Amino acid sequence: MTESSTAPAPSARVDFGPGALVAAVAVLVLLLAAVLPWTGLGASGWEVVLGRPGVTGLPRLFGTLAVVFGVVGTAVTLLTRRWPAVFVTAAGCTITSVTGLWAIWSQNTSAGTGPGIGLWLALLAMIVLAGRWASFAFSRR
Repeated sequence: MTESSTAPAPSARVDFGPGALVAAVAVLVLLLAAVLPWTGLGASGWEVVLGRPGVTGLPRLFGTLAVVFGVVGTAVTLLTRRWPAVFVTAAGCTITSVTGLWAIWSQNTSAGTGPGIGLWLALLAMIVLAGRWASFAFSRR
């Protein structure tokens, strides 16, 4: 008699456990940050994403990526529970976090009064999401 030495195939679905709650709370914080001021001009996150005149490109790029990966990507990943969605969301949230750092830097170096509390809060939420999704992505066996 011979025993089969093949390992069982990994599950196509992800079990998030309590980590899903952390991601959901981070999305709520991100949505809260969207109504707070992001720029020295007093533009909220939604105004930045929708193209308020006078807002530079980096905050607009960060806001757009935060909506795409932070809100929509997280929602799709939590609903589908598929590994490819986890990897795409982890990569997207990481890139968005770096873009958020650049957005804050651009607000500090512009003639305005610097970044608003909403931009800082959005960056914090994106860093939490990037860490959460990366930990799920690296946990696959």
